Amino acid sequence: MPGCYLPAVGETGPELLDVLGAGAEAEPERDLGWVWSAYQAARDAGAAPFAAAVLTASRVDRLGLAFAAGYPAALQQLSPGTRLPCALCVTEDEGTHPRAMKTTLERVGGRDELNGTKTFVTFGNLAKDLLVAAKVGEKPDGRPDLALVRIPADRAGVTLEVHPPTPFAPEIPHARLELRHVQVRAGERLPGDGFTEYVKPFRTVEDIHVLGAALGYLVGVTRRANGPVQLLADFGAALVALDWLRGVPPLDPRTHVVLQGVYQRVVELAEGDELAAVWESTSEDERDRWRRDRPLLDVAFRARRARFERATRELS
Repeated sequence: MPGCYLPAVGETGPELLDVLGAGAEAEPERDLGWVWSAYQAARDAGAAPFAAAVLTASRVDRLGLAFAAGYPAALQQLSPGTRLPCALCVTEDEGTHPRAMKTTLERVGGRDELNGTKTFVTFGNLAKDLLVAAKVGEKPDGRPDLALVRIPADRAGVTLEVHPPTPFAPEIPHARLELRHVQVRAGERLPGDGFTEYVKPFRTVEDIHVLGAALGYLVGVTRRANGPVQLLADFGAALVALDWLRGVPPLDPRTHVVLQGVYQRVVELAEGDELAAVWESTSEDERDRWRRDRPLLDVAFRARRARFERATRELS
């Protein structure tokens, strides 16, 4: 799988566990633009996408901004070279399954063109790069054949219409994407099968990176409040487990089993008495934002649970 689960080799610069000892006294950041600048600075210094997201998230004042670090990190893990901000464009009126795809990539008048609509694109209106899933035909068994293409968001024929803010994490914008005769140039179609090598594994890659960013945020909250060392140790252990998971195949059933275990542990820590005491030492505004944004950790819970149950059956 191109770029998706190869472990980093010879990285230098910022490291994952720096999060346990850096920036404890700093005022948390509140700006979406700062998130992407800080993340890119960590990447430029040699950090892997996961570590860069965790370190960045530890310096923000709300869960939505932590997500803003974890989501593009997942896309960069999946497709190295993707520019920030970025967006994966899959969802259509009938869902995300390959058979639901109506967006097409076709040869028209001597050039490749994208045509179609994506109904819910995270960060779409802010993106520099769009990664678009499109149907290119059918496989021998009749299943849709999908490609993933990476195009600049300012290309002619691309239109993005912003949705109203969501009830939680309103800092994360979503948009509707219209593609009308959008030219796809040489090299912009990513290698391999668009569904099995990108869209399907992204669900797991995103879980790993977004959950890691959420942990980074909670580490930052705990350090700023001089919270329990044991709580930091528990967060650190979960981060190490997630960092290990990013280096194994995301479609391996064992990955889904371990990821479910880490997720459940993070939920226990997020709802435990030790973190509740930490929140009492933070500002009322930040506590209110946490209560507002806490549902973000439960997004795609059913899909994650279904992957776990399917994985346990495959391993039994």
